[in-house]
Amino acid sequence: MRCSRAGRMLARDFITEGMKTMKPNPILKRIPAVLLLALLLGVMSPRTIEAQVVSARQIITLEVHELNVIDVNMEALTLTIHEADVRAGVPLPAINSDGALFWMTNGENKKITVASNNAAPRFTLKLLAVDIQQSAGVLLPEISLNDAQTKDFIVGVSRTTGRCQIRYTASTQISAGVGRETYIITYTITGG
Repeated sequence: MRCSRAGRMLARDFITEGMKTMKPNPILKRIPAVLLLALLLGVMSPRTIEAQVVSARQIITLEVHELNVIDVNMEALTLTIHEADVRAGVPLPAINSDGALFWMTNGENKKITVASNNAAPRFTLKLLAVDIQQSAGVLLPEISLNDAQTKDFIVGVSRTTGRCQIRYTASTQISAGVGRETYIITYTITGG
C-alpha cells in the first residue's frame, strides 16, 4: 500500500502534534533509549531480555593447618648465687619468677616440653611452671635440667591459647666451686 506525499505529511503532523500533548512518563525515562527502541520495533521481546542474564559460579576451599606457636617474655636471664647459709653449710639458691611462657595451638592432645643444651652441668637449674591461665594445660612438678634430655613441662594442651609464669631456681654445692654456665633452653609444643 502506497501513501501519497500529502498522506505522509498528514501522518507526520498527526504524530508530532500527538507527542506534544503527551505527558512525560517517569517509567519511560528509566528505560534506556536503545532498549525502548528495540522493544517498540519488535526486535527484542521481553523474554529475550530475560535470557541475557549471565551468572558465574566459584568453588572456594578453606584449609586450616595446625598452628603451634610458643614464646617467652625474656630472651636472656642471669641468676647469681652470692649468699650462703653458714650454719647449714650450703649456698642459698637464686630464684627468679619474672619469666613468662606464652603458647597457642589449634591442635589436639599437645604438650609443652623443655630441653637444655647443657648435657653435663656443674650447677643445678630447675624450672617450674606456675599460675597457668584457665584450662590451657596441666602443670607438672618442678623439673631439673641436669642433662640434655627433653622433659615434659605442661601437658593436656588442646585448642587453646595459654600463659604461665616460669620460676627459675639456680643452686649449687660447695664442692662445685666457682664458675659460670650458660644454658640454651628450648620450649616446644609437640604431640602429647
